[in-house]
Amino acid sequence: MPVVDGDREADKGRVLRRRLPASFRGDEVCRSSQGEVCMLLLSVVRRRWVGLVTLAMAMTSASIIAGAHEVSWNSVGPVRLGMTAAQAEKALKAKLGSVELPYTKDCYVTGRIDGHDSALSYVIVGGRIVMMTVFLPGYKLPNPSIVDRNGIGVGASEADIRRAYPEVKKERAPDFRDTEDAEAEFARERARHGETEPEPPPHFWLTVESPDRKRAMVFETQNDKVLYFSIGLKPQVLENEHCT
Repeated sequence: MPVVDGDREADKGRVLRRRLPASFRGDEVCRSSQGEVCMLLLSVVRRRWVGLVTLAMAMTSASIIAGAHEVSWNSVGPVRLGMTAAQAEKALKAKLGSVELPYTKDCYVTGRIDGHDSALSYVIVGGRIVMMTVFLPGYKLPNPSIVDRNGIGVGASEADIRRAYPEVKKERAPDFRDTEDAEAEFARERARHGETEPEPPPHFWLTVESPDRKRAMVFETQNDKVLYFSIGLKPQVLENEHCT
């Protein structure tokens, strides 16, 4: 069940109440003095203490984003969906080049040619960026990080995604959608070749859509962890292969 803002505020309130020093949680001190001045002073101290906690939480959040490329519904870092390759190069102050074949002017995948941000690639269709993917071989963590405003990126858990987004669709990744008959035949084929190692766990797609339903983020997971993810325009971001 999604967590609504009221629940989050209530949880945050409970945490703050637990962390307050004992003398700040009740009015015991002021009961002994029976004074309005005491109650006023206690209120000021409480507000200052909570303010310090809030500031510390904000600084922690900022430290997650500092130095990282932030993902939004429209962009990754300075590059926005809908940009041309030339506009992306200007935003990045770097040249782009094809990173995989096939390559045509109508559809191709590109990335920086200077070796920076090697985890980030751009799918260009009809001259415009329609999708951006964060992926490294071996599902390594990008450096610098590439995360959304909630700090979610490669290595995040499925629970992190569900906490951050109210509507999440989970399904097997396209390459793991075999029918039961196909899976049974694959198991028999493995047995014929003497393969006894257990099959690796399947991959899943966790898809979240933008409020206007025009864009989506797709997180591919295995064993509850994000391996890589894409942000892009629909329907391209929901397709398994591009420019084939």
